[in-house]
Amino acid sequence: MSRHCSLSTVICAGEGRYFAPAAIILASLCGPALVGPVLAQSLDTGALEQVFGEPVTTSATGRPQLVSEAPTDMEIITQDDIRRSGATSIPDILQFLPGLDVRRYGMADVDVGIRGYNQPYNPRLLVLVNGREVYEENYGHVSWEEIPVQLNEIRQIEVIKGPNSALYGFNAVSGVINIITYDPLVDSINAATLSTGTQDYQAGSVVGTARLGDYLGVRLSAGGFTSKDFAPAGLPMIDTAARRSPEIGAFNIDAKARPAAGVETFIEASMTDSGAAQDTFAGVFSTLFTRTNSLRAGVSVDTRIGLLGLSAYRNEELASVGAGLQSPGGWAKQDVYVVQASDLTKLGSDHTVRLGLEYRNNASTSPEFLQGTIGYDDYAASAMWNWQIIPSLSLTTAVRSDTLALHYKGTPATGPGFPGFTVSDYDHAGFTAFSFNIGLVDEFTERDTVRLMAARGVQVPSLVDFGQQSSFGSLGAPVVITGNPNIQPSIVHNIELDYDRTVPAWDSTVRTAVFVQRSDNIISQPLSSPPQIVPIGQFEYPAFLTSNVGSSSAAGAEIGIKGHSASGWRWNASYAFVATSDHTTLNQGPEPTSVIDYARSVPQHVVIGGIGYTWERLEMDL
Repeated sequence: MSRHCSLSTVICAGEGRYFAPAAIILASLCGPALVGPVLAQSLDTGALEQVFGEPVTTSATGRPQLVSEAPTDMEIITQDDIRRSGATSIPDILQFLPGLDVRRYGMADVDVGIRGYNQPYNPRLLVLVNGREVYEENYGHVSWEEIPVQLNEIRQIEVIKGPNSALYGFNAVSGVINIITYDPLVDSINAATLSTGTQDYQAGSVVGTARLGDYLGVRLSAGGFTSKDFAPAGLPMIDTAARRSPEIGAFNIDAKARPAAGVETFIEASMTDSGAAQDTFAGVFSTLFTRTNSLRAGVSVDTRIGLLGLSAYRNEELASVGAGLQSPGGWAKQDVYVVQASDLTKLGSDHTVRLGLEYRNNASTSPEFLQGTIGYDDYAASAMWNWQIIPSLSLTTAVRSDTLALHYKGTPATGPGFPGFTVSDYDHAGFTAFSFNIGLVDEFTERDTVRLMAARGVQVPSLVDFGQQSSFGSLGAPVVITGNPNIQPSIVHNIELDYDRTVPAWDSTVRTAVFVQRSDNIISQPLSSPPQIVPIGQFEYPAFLTSNVGSSSAAGAEIGIKGHSASGWRWNASYAFVATSDHTTLNQGPEPTSVIDYARSVPQHVVIGGIGYTWERLEMDL
């Protein structure tokens, strides 16, 4: 007699307890639900994956779930996938997933998009490392080369497609890349690599772990690379001259302790130093030097009212264009402070609730680009409810509200004929934005799973969108480039239907997805917006202003198969389609006025295929 058995039914404890030791979980497979106290501690997810035959995630709802049970369209890239890919960077790995677009402008310059809408300095993708945001608030993008993680220390990369702001935070409007490293309390990872290749590519990394029983674990990692850069075809001379061969270095430390039963604490710290050519949101290349550091700490405590969590982190970045970090004016400094609190609890046997509060302070200072300091305070509250209606059917609903208050200290740009904004305009600006996610998961047979999802995502303007301040002489009159304190967040609505089927005869899983979405209030940064014409005497001069430039819609489908055999063969094949229709004020004339062109920025059709074979310790993949 067969019966439904999933990780959600196995890990089920009273009094809000979830994080059971792997030994207890494995001893209870497909048996009665656990009862009584289960102390908060790190899961041995590797053991769970071996038993259930698929990766485990906790990021969507806070409790452990098989990826097939998650209420989102999630694909997980495992460490085995990373190793077999032969890739030397995270974007190189992501390009093998259907629905992802990777635009490469150089050895250390890349943008990643999900289901279209990719662009230079793509602002629609949220990237996390163990819950810490590495999305950069100044220009609203991700510098992939600055992520201080070595490939050997990554347990898995979770790729969540579609808007997920209510579950993961704002700016998760096209999706989320959630990078999860090995747990130093559970996993002992020790590795060193040396690599070389064309373009004078030289790279190295080292990862080491030290553990004191089950009470303390520390992992250190360091790595970097240098290379002779290449230039995309057709670059103008000014862009070619600005290119600089990349030099990247990173250091990271993760430590976790269990000072008492039911209590875990952690601390993470990292530093990076880099210099490389980058394609900017204005469509030109610049040599960018950056130095970053981050510090994150937190604690989780298992109590009778649930699993309580408190964490805080700070991200700092110092960046300079063209002249190094010691240049007198062309630099910018970004500081991000985030405090997060949550309570994950179980109400009865079928209901899981997660409540969250978040405070965020983002600020960027630049004497040249911003003529001062622009920043905001954001206050967010969120709630998630997961209802296991029957063993095979679950409903997850999440909501989030963000209230943002803007502030500016400096000299707003202005010029004849262009009134500009005052400091008071900035200090009285702000908005409240609402997001939601709904996911219904029906495992109606042992082989078949259907997901129906609806979402509303929020993309908050970047600090440059709000506060860029530049004016300079041109033909005897100033040209003004300015942010806009009245800019509104971009809103993305999405409806999606997924169907997964396992095929035991082929040792494979077939995954399909169909989606439609609409983006409103699309944000265009100053130099990507159509110029406003300002009359000055007998002449007209341009003023560039951050703008909401209209809407866009997209529809697409994905189908893929992935499998392996006991003889050592493995295979995958997929096809993705996306069609985008823009309804904006951009690029309306005979000549392009903006680098933002969603309808033509990514390919409509993508086919991916792979085959591999393992014989003892030898692996071969194509």
